[in-house]
Amino acid sequence: MSCDFPVPRPATEDQKKQVMNNVVFDQTLIAGINRYDNLKDFLLKYGDTIISYRDSRNYVVEVESANKMDTVLQKQDCYNFFLGNRSYDITNVPNFLRTQLDSIYHQIGDSNIKSFEVCKDGKINIEAKSEDRQNGLFISHNLMWNTKMQKDYAYSDNKDTLLNRNCIYRIGMTEDHGH
Repeated sequence: MSCDFPVPRPATEDQKKQVMNNVVFDQTLIAGINRYDNLKDFLLKYGDTIISYRDSRNYVVEVESANKMDTVLQKQDCYNFFLGNRSYDITNVPNFLRTQLDSIYHQIGDSNIKSFEVCKDGKINIEAKSEDRQNGLFISHNLMWNTKMQKDYAYSDNKDTLLNRNCIYRIGMTEDHGH
């Protein structure tokens, strides 16, 4: 007996191109960019503190050398936060920042934010929304500060527009077929 799970067929190059040609920058998101300013400012102010905290608590990797096992903290250049997973939850910050971050996050509203990322180099990325398209294609709408307009290799395709306050609005497409 086989366990077959329905997975979308891979998108053709024409379908991918059509999706990217048809996806548009969300004018409501652009008009409401001010709602993200408090989170961006908070992350710029406390980013180093949050990263140090996460570096000190990040999962441990076992390393074997000279027949001796050792453990090391796994530090990352960027940390992602979203609701629903304790390791990535917005409460995974120092205690003195939790209430303020929770308040800022919920002022934006759960339907207006999927996740956010803070990086050691000062880059801030807020994923405002995502869309499922046919054939396993997914579109994400991101607001980014302290980064460059360039090909983002996290996506199979992306397009950008520069907004005020040095914010880049990036639409990225990924493909997932569950295997």
